[in-house]
Amino acid sequence: MSVLTRVRTAFLSLLGIALIVLTVAILGTSKFNTPSEFELVQLDSGWTISRGSEYHYIESLVNSYTGLANRGDNIVIRTNLPDLTSYTDVPIGICFRSILSTVDVYVDSALVYSFGHDYVEKGKMVPKIYNFVPLPKNSSGKTLLIRFTAQENNAFSGFSPVYLGTYNDISNQLLEPKRLSVVVGIFLMMFGFILLIISPFMLLSSSKDTSILFSATTSLAMGIYIFCFNDLFWIVSDNPSLYTFLEYFSLFMIPPSIIGFVLFNGKDRNKKIVTYGFMGSLLFVLTVTMMHVFNIAHICNFVVLFHVTVIIQGVYMVITLSMSLRKRLIEKSEFRGVTLSTVFLVTGLLLFMICAQVDIVFFNLLKYSAEGEQSATINFTTVGSLLFMICLFLNYFYHRIEYLSESNVKEKLEGIAYTDALTGIANRARCELTLAKLDGNYTIISLDLDYLKYTNDNFGHAEGDHLLKGFAAILKESFTEALLIGRMGGDEFIVVLPYIDEDRCERAIKCMVDLMCYRTSKEEHIRYSASWGYATNKELTFKAGATAQDVYLLADTKMYSMKNQHHNQSLGRLYDDLLKNFSQKGGSSNEA
Repeated sequence: MSVLTRVRTAFLSLLGIALIVLTVAILGTSKFNTPSEFELVQLDSGWTISRGSEYHYIESLVNSYTGLANRGDNIVIRTNLPDLTSYTDVPIGICFRSILSTVDVYVDSALVYSFGHDYVEKGKMVPKIYNFVPLPKNSSGKTLLIRFTAQENNAFSGFSPVYLGTYNDISNQLLEPKRLSVVVGIFLMMFGFILLIISPFMLLSSSKDTSILFSATTSLAMGIYIFCFNDLFWIVSDNPSLYTFLEYFSLFMIPPSIIGFVLFNGKDRNKKIVTYGFMGSLLFVLTVTMMHVFNIAHICNFVVLFHVTVIIQGVYMVITLSMSLRKRLIEKSEFRGVTLSTVFLVTGLLLFMICAQVDIVFFNLLKYSAEGEQSATINFTTVGSLLFMICLFLNYFYHRIEYLSESNVKEKLEGIAYTDALTGIANRARCELTLAKLDGNYTIISLDLDYLKYTNDNFGHAEGDHLLKGFAAILKESFTEALLIGRMGGDEFIVVLPYIDEDRCERAIKCMVDLMCYRTSKEEHIRYSASWGYATNKELTFKAGATAQDVYLLADTKMYSMKNQHHNQSLGRLYDDLLKNFSQKGGSSNEA
């Protein structure tokens, strides 16, 4: 593509990305929110918190911080329920989020809800979950007590909002701010699933494209992680244990998927380092997964190690890819040599890695600060994931165009290198290459064109070239099933048939003879005639290590037997033509 075409295409692609991002941003606004059917209350003030011997009153629940809750820590929060008379005719409840902890809810010392104790008894990880707790009737003004018992080290910090209202209103309140995550998550999962279906066909194709498999796993991992982190799977199913595991597993799968794509797409020059990074990331995922499955250590305990590792990997990838792109742009002016697929891939990777690392930093700052991780979001990662997958799609799209263009150029160059310039059939190099690769049953025909030297000497090389081109055309018309039709040099030709069948071979030769007779009748000076001999690979089964070259030599020997017979006919034609020329000259002299 020309420079102008590249720039125009890049501009249109970036414009498309901008429109998609703008559309998603609009969907994320509050304009599409559904009004609450009943009053929805956030119970944020009037709480007291006790942890061990500490007991204090707080002004805002979501802004409170009691430090990291480790395994076995009990944190109790209390408040008095407001007047609930406006909800007389509808069932109401409270909703709050818990992380890796058991939960017990009491209303005036009566246990009304409990979660997670069955997981603890089995030694399994207590999942993250939104707890929907129905309240008993006549709960107005009564004391609400919620006890969190952490079941992992660094289980959680801070508290989520506690909502009071109907199930539908609370569900809408939780989902509507996450509309962006829903749209992007569904898009990424569907896109990854489609790529996963296509990947076997691409792996089995001539291009053997492995990178599409990593594109599929990257998109799926990103989409699943966005859904799990935002607790969106509870909409369709009630299996918090699976979704909590998938949150960590999909998060851990993103780095090896991206590194694998870069590695198998050949976009990083330090292939050895990238290979080590890919193998290390994949081994990390497999190890922590097996430890979790066999209850050796829960997968949630490896997040800190993952964050440290991924930040190092991300910084390395950002620096090396930026330097690689910059070097290419400096070395090759005006985009020459820098393909659009490379530009889109590097741009997408940079955007995603920067966005992801921003969220990682903010997550850890919130977890170890006054606000707590309950208020952490992955909005940057969500947008970065969308941009990355769009860039990845554009990368693959332009990569296929560039691959097809390169294939066409390669095919044309190979055609020039392996085609006889005069006749348009295979040249000697192509013939020898084909003979070296022959396998199975085959028949080789060696042909020698008669009268070439005679035609050149008496009628000029232009007529000789005409004879060669005409004979090549006869061969192509006669041997339509041939694996190879080529010119070995001078007046020597070869035909390779991909079968052993003497009758079919003889019919093709008869067709050639008939065409030579017909074309000869249409010519003034040229006579089409040839000597031939054919041999099959089965004729040399007695000879150990026999090759196609040996079969060709056998066919050549048989051809020379016929050539000796044609030799006398050639001398007779020479005598006839000399007499004809002499008589024409003599007649001219007498007339003069």
